Amino acid sequence: MGSEAVRIAEARVERRLLRYHSPIVTAHGTIGDRWTVLLTLVDEDGNIGVGEAAPLAGFTPETVEAAESALRRWAADQTDGGDHPASVTAGAAIDSALLDLAARIAGTTVHRLLAPESPDRLAVSALVTGTTVEAIAASAAAAVTAGHGTVKAKVGTHGIDGDVDRISEVRSRIGPDVRLRLDANGAWGVGEALRHLDRLAAFDIQFVEEPVAGLDDLAEVRLSSAVPIAVDESAATIDDIRRAVDSGAGDLMVLKPSAIGGPSEAARAAAIVRSAGLDVVVTSLLEGSVGIRAAAHLASAIGALDPAPGLATATLLAVDVATPFLPVNGELLLG
Repeated sequence: MGSEAVRIAEARVERRLLRYHSPIVTAHGTIGDRWTVLLTLVDEDGNIGVGEAAPLAGFTPETVEAAESALRRWAADQTDGGDHPASVTAGAAIDSALLDLAARIAGTTVHRLLAPESPDRLAVSALVTGTTVEAIAASAAAAVTAGHGTVKAKVGTHGIDGDVDRISEVRSRIGPDVRLRLDANGAWGVGEALRHLDRLAAFDIQFVEEPVAGLDDLAEVRLSSAVPIAVDESAATIDDIRRAVDSGAGDLMVLKPSAIGGPSEAARAAAIVRSAGLDVVVTSLLEGSVGIRAAAHLASAIGALDPAPGLATATLLAVDVATPFLPVNGELLLG
């Protein structure tokens, strides 16, 4: 969808701080306070649409300064009737804001604008956090108590013995019926990934995201892995996703609308993945609630409901960019 579909009277760009309740440790580094950029579009009748650009080191190719600069150029062009190319994360904010504005003009929601029969609620996976075995296990138990049927834990940051201790305790606390997925963020080499996954498979793992980095290595691991493999940051573009599918790099693909250019680009990527008979999982980029909401509407519109989207991450935020988009009984409600 382009800006020609609506008449934009005003485009505002402002940087906003995200603050987490506690730092999130990944193989790419620790995620603490970070800035995102909000884009607010207003049409001639006063309708408002919002989008969020959320660059994240290790996951996107640009800085928040670059995204903000691209959005400011684009915003200036809109008031002049022009169209300026934007960065990937800025493009995600633009796409999301335009879709949000179009839905408000139509008197509906984004997911119903895109797919009129799509559901207005979706069960979501919770990301569990903690720096000790007890803390991460308690986080997992709390997520299940809050209604989540799927939880995800990070691995690859404490050595395999530490990972086994953590995941063993998580599985013990959540019981056998809750789905448990892992995310290594490319922490391992091929050989160690296979050895580690052999040990972690004992805990009935739904899938592991990015046990190694790079499509060739992912394809090699997938051939012998005891756990299904999900491709995430190794496929950052539509072309990467095509290569991932063609090379057999994963059993399923993780799609982050905020990292690939927005809901429209993510929908195109999902179509490519599904044409190969693979599942997609829509997840957040640990951004604020504006970006999470856009991803949730996309997941509903394309029917990416199982495996559960990884979109319960507003619960991790102490300071959000908007009204927190929090799950209720393990579900997001798409008002």
